[in-house]
Amino acid sequence: MNKIDEITAGKAKSLFTTDNSDQLIMHFRDDTSAFDGKKKEAFLEKARLIINLMPL
Repeated sequence: MNKIDEITAGKAKSLFTTDNSDQLIMHFRDDTSAFDGKKKEAFLEKARLIINLMPL
């Protein structure tokens, strides 16, 4: 499955169409922020943690 077009993007994730019209790809970023964006860091493996916490 390949990413085709970005549908939407936010602070934490982006949503992409794929070559399969019935499926989308959700890309999670490892970036974090606090204090209204004044403090920014990368939290490695943040995406993996979020995916494991999401109900299917």
